Amino acid sequence: MAVDLREKHRRYKIIRERMSAQGLDALIVINSAQINEKGFVKYLTNYRSILYNCVVIFPLDGEARLLVPSPVQKYWAGLLGWIPRVENQVPNLDESLSGSIRKMGLSKAKLGLINRRIMPAQTYLTLVKEFPDASITDATAIIEETRMVKSADEQASVRTTAGLADLSFRVLAGTLKPGVTECDVVAEVDRRLIKEGAEDIFHLVSSEPGSLFPYAPSARVIEKGDTVMFNTELSGPGGYWIQMIRTVFVGKPKPDAERMYDVLVEITSKIPGQLKAGRRVGDVAEWVRQEILAAGFETGVNFGHCLGLDVVERPIVHVNEETTLEPGMVMTVHPQLVSQDKGTSVWLGDTYLITEGPAEILTKVDPAEVKIIPC
Repeated sequence: MAVDLREKHRRYKIIRERMSAQGLDALIVINSAQINEKGFVKYLTNYRSILYNCVVIFPLDGEARLLVPSPVQKYWAGLLGWIPRVENQVPNLDESLSGSIRKMGLSKAKLGLINRRIMPAQTYLTLVKEFPDASITDATAIIEETRMVKSADEQASVRTTAGLADLSFRVLAGTLKPGVTECDVVAEVDRRLIKEGAEDIFHLVSSEPGSLFPYAPSARVIEKGDTVMFNTELSGPGGYWIQMIRTVFVGKPKPDAERMYDVLVEITSKIPGQLKAGRRVGDVAEWVRQEILAAGFETGVNFGHCLGLDVVERPIVHVNEETTLEPGMVMTVHPQLVSQDKGTSVWLGDTYLITEGPAEILTKVDPAEVKIIPC
């Protein structure tokens, strides 16, 4: 999906203003092809990497360079990306990166590393050794904080992906029944999502009685009386992620499980009013925790996180998170209730857009719509 060049210029302007404020001459931005580590490079290049590490050298002034690991990626990055100067990592990442830094006149520059935590140790040690006169610091926050608030164009991409998430649960409702396997269900959901333009898809599912957390789909056959937790995380055209979670009962639910489910629906109905601009994210997390404990249950998975070009972005919905909510942030909140005896759990989650008022729910399938599969 093409991104308007005005969006490119908006991002570059903000990032370079922050670079200038910190006295940085260039950023070295690295990613991997793991689904939660592509976003920093894509944010600057509009290129969706498919394998290994890609690196962008992004100067305060002048043209950026994108270093890719193969001729295949060089070809596609040249066609799809924003950066005209695309080079192969020949003979390897470390030598290619060092050579480009020299050619760009940055040997004695103030360099900011973006996403340093995933940079190979050997690459970092090479930079320190080859450029003793350079200043090398962690500058991840420059782009991380820029990415937190989505522009109007980004929000439009997020809404497109939200529509795909809604589709996944409508397909689920038409596919899930006794006699099919978890893999059968996921295969049909994936088929429809890919047909409609999904880029990356990540599902977790659990139908095994007594399972507290979902996992990769299995060959287990769905049976009448199962409680199925289904988590869909996907990126749509343009690469923006959405997360949506529902608990589905195959046939009449057991009374204790249904009571837990109804309590969770009540908690989640209050979430939009909690996600208000200016509120500390850690306070939202503490509110979720207290709601679950007050209802007599234990907490399960972490409470949520922001999303964008990566499926998990800061801020994280954790009691220690100091970031305050701002209009334009996109966040999933997904509380899970676990029974005291650890024998039952239910899980619901939606993605929200932070506004000036109560948050907007972007994922539209009402939990009641898929609560019970008649059989």
